[in-house]
Amino acid sequence: MVSSAISLAGTPAVAETQTSKQPVAQGKIKPYGWIVNPWFDVLFVSGGMLWLAFALHLTVFGWNPMDRAATVPNAFVVGTFLMMMTILTQHLFADTHTVATYMRIYATPESRKTFRLYAYYLPWLSVTLFALACVFKEAAGMVVYIHLMWVFQHYVGQCFGISLVYCFKRGYFLTRKETEIFRWFMHSISYAVITRILCYREFSPYQYWDVAVPFWGLPTWLNDIGMFFFYTMSLLFLGVIAKKWHREGKMIPVMALGQIGTVLAIGWSVGMASSMIWTYGPGMFHGSQYLAVSLGFYIKEKGLQEGMLPKEVFKNWFTPRGLKYWAYVVVAGMFIYVFVPHFMMYFGLTFGFVATIIQACVNFHHFVSDAAIWRLRDPKCREVLVA
Repeated sequence: MVSSAISLAGTPAVAETQTSKQPVAQGKIKPYGWIVNPWFDVLFVSGGMLWLAFALHLTVFGWNPMDRAATVPNAFVVGTFLMMMTILTQHLFADTHTVATYMRIYATPESRKTFRLYAYYLPWLSVTLFALACVFKEAAGMVVYIHLMWVFQHYVGQCFGISLVYCFKRGYFLTRKETEIFRWFMHSISYAVITRILCYREFSPYQYWDVAVPFWGLPTWLNDIGMFFFYTMSLLFLGVIAKKWHREGKMIPVMALGQIGTVLAIGWSVGMASSMIWTYGPGMFHGSQYLAVSLGFYIKEKGLQEGMLPKEVFKNWFTPRGLKYWAYVVVAGMFIYVFVPHFMMYFGLTFGFVATIIQACVNFHHFVSDAAIWRLRDPKCREVLVA
């Protein structure tokens, strides 16, 4: 999502930064320190809700739910609660967050003109890819395999961008060199995790829902390079944090650290931990992050209700304008990810097969588009996001 040129959802470009001696908003009102408000940001932006669900699941069911589900008191109640929360956040946040991209692209004649490539041409590539995947099972497997890796890079890029927004909001200004170290540290996470999937069979799924997934089996030295890159950039990034703490008495915002820690856990988790994180993460972490930023941007760009301050943006979610936005993204999300797979079942395809392919094909366009539409280098975009 944001590019500074950060991309919250894509590959970050070189960040536009301020040195520690040059505050961003001299003479202006101090930016509001939260994207929505403290409790929402902690739960649904930095990963708090994901880890609460993870902890509850682990406490009640352990690492092997089949062994404990029948013996733990109230296991059915807890399981039902977690299932309902997962379904709710899936439809409210995860399915809708891709639609939020289109709300930005198609919002006005000006936006459609500015993002002409993404609004009118690239969608046809996704439609073509979807058709090929429905006809050829090998194409479906390849699409899903690529998506499994790209989506993690997308998570990492989004966390990087939102972390920088918090840095701007909290007055934690990075020099260009410091931002580049931060950016390449985040890239190193993606490279290490993706090469692990490409090089080692045990980290590459055989099947994702109803789609058989291939395995490329690339040389393992590619992952060795990735791990060396990750360790090197981790040390450099920790050095940046320590130096700023020592010289300026400033610590990187906790909200940024929460996102970094969560995306690291998503990448390195294996087995049952990975299954739990990828069950709860799309709705309770990634999708909710995106909706918080995109809906906040939409409301602040259109103008807060008279007399309201940026810190009251959450109240605007329930105004007619905010509810209209929710209606668009929820209904459109349900159409794409629920109605279309059900419709395709009439042609002999399974719901899981079609839903998985749709997710991949729509997300390919979503990833590329986000890298273009969310840029902190754009003064207008930065002003609205940091407000």
